[in-house]
Amino acid sequence: MTDEQTPQSSSPELPAPDTTPVAPPVTPPKTPEKKPAKTVTRMSGFGRTVIAIALIIALAAAVGAGGLAYWMQMQRVQALEELTQIRNDLNDRTAQIIQLRNEMNQASEHLKQDRQAIQKAGAARDDLGTRMAALEKQIAVVTGSHRIDWMLKEIEHFILLAERRVSLLGDARGALSLLQEADDIARDLNEPAARSLREALTKDIHALKLAAETSVDIDGIFLRLSQLVERIPRLNIPRYELVQDELVTTTSGAVPAEGLELFWHRFTDFMTSLVRYQKHEKQKPILLTSQRDYLAQSILLLLEQGQLALLRGDNNAYRLSLREARDRIDQFKQLQDRESRLFISELESLAAIQLQPAMPTLENSVRAVQVFRDFWGKEKIQREQAILKLEVQQAAEKARTGAQP
Repeated sequence: MTDEQTPQSSSPELPAPDTTPVAPPVTPPKTPEKKPAKTVTRMSGFGRTVIAIALIIALAAAVGAGGLAYWMQMQRVQALEELTQIRNDLNDRTAQIIQLRNEMNQASEHLKQDRQAIQKAGAARDDLGTRMAALEKQIAVVTGSHRIDWMLKEIEHFILLAERRVSLLGDARGALSLLQEADDIARDLNEPAARSLREALTKDIHALKLAAETSVDIDGIFLRLSQLVERIPRLNIPRYELVQDELVTTTSGAVPAEGLELFWHRFTDFMTSLVRYQKHEKQKPILLTSQRDYLAQSILLLLEQGQLALLRGDNNAYRLSLREARDRIDQFKQLQDRESRLFISELESLAAIQLQPAMPTLENSVRAVQVFRDFWGKEKIQREQAILKLEVQQAAEKARTGAQP
C-alpha cells in the first residue's frame, strides 16, 4: 500500500526527475530470493521421504525382529511343553512297566502256588488211588465181588436203559448217550476179553447215530395227538333235541259259537295237538345220543392208535389212523365252525409228517454183555486161585529166607 501511494504523489513533479535509482536499489531482487526457497522445499520433501522410508524399514525390521523373537520364544515354550509331555509319558510308561512287573511277580507267585497245589493234589490222588485199591481188595475179600463186577453191572444198567428207551419211547439220541457211557466204562475195564463187547457196542452206537440223524420230535407229536383227544368233546358233532314250542293257535278270529264251524275248529285244534314236527337243514344226518358217543369214541380210538403207531415207528399205521379219523369227521358237512376247521387242519398236518424208520435193536450189546459176564464168572475164579497160589508161594519163600542163617 505504501509503494502504490508514492507514485500518485510524485506525478506532478515530472520536470524534476529523481536521479536516484528507485527500482533496482530499493526493491531487492525477487528472483534470487524465490529460487532458494523453492530449492529448500524440494530438498526437505526428499529428505522426509528418505527418512520415512528409513523409519518404515527400521520399524519393519524392529517388528520382524520382535516377531522372530516371539516365534522363537513360542517354539521354546512348545518344545518345553512337548518335553514335559514326553517326560510325563515316560513316567506313566515306567509306572505301567513297574505295575506289570508286580503283576507278573504276583502271577508267578500264584503259578508257583498252583503248581504246589497240583503236586499236592496229585500226591493226594495217588494216595486215594492206593487207598481205594486197598479198600476194593478188602471189599472183594468180604463180599466176593471184584472191580470188574461193579463196572460190568454199570454197563448192563446203561444197556438196559438204552434198550428200553429205544423200544418204548423211540428216543435214538437218549439211547445213544447211554450206550456211549457204557462204551466208556467198557474201555476202562482194561480186559482183552472185553473186545467183543466193545465191538457190539460200537455197532449199536453206529446204528443209533444213523437213526438219530433222521429222528423226529416223537414227544412233540405225541403231545399234539393228546391235545386233539382232549378237544374231541368240543367238536360240533350233530345232536338234535326235540324241544316243545309254545302252543300257537292255528285259527284266527273269534271262536264259533255253535254248529259245524265250532266242530271243525275243535277238530283241527285236536289234530294239531297230536303231531309236533321240527324243520332241520338239509344234508344233516340225525344222530341219536348213542350214535354220537360211538362217533366220538371211534375218533378217540383212532387217535390213540396213531399214538401207538408213532411210538412203534410204523409210518403206514400212523397215517392210516389219522386219515381215517379225518374222514369220519369230514362226513358231517355241517362241521364248519372254527374249532372243527382247526381240528381237521391239525390232523392233516400231523398226517403229513414222515416218521423215522424202524428203530434199531440193541440185541448185540445185550448178548455181548451176557457173554462177557459168563466169561468173567469163570475167569475170576481162576484168577483168585492163581493169586492165592502166588501168595502161598511168596509166604513159603519168606519162611525159607527167614529160616536160613
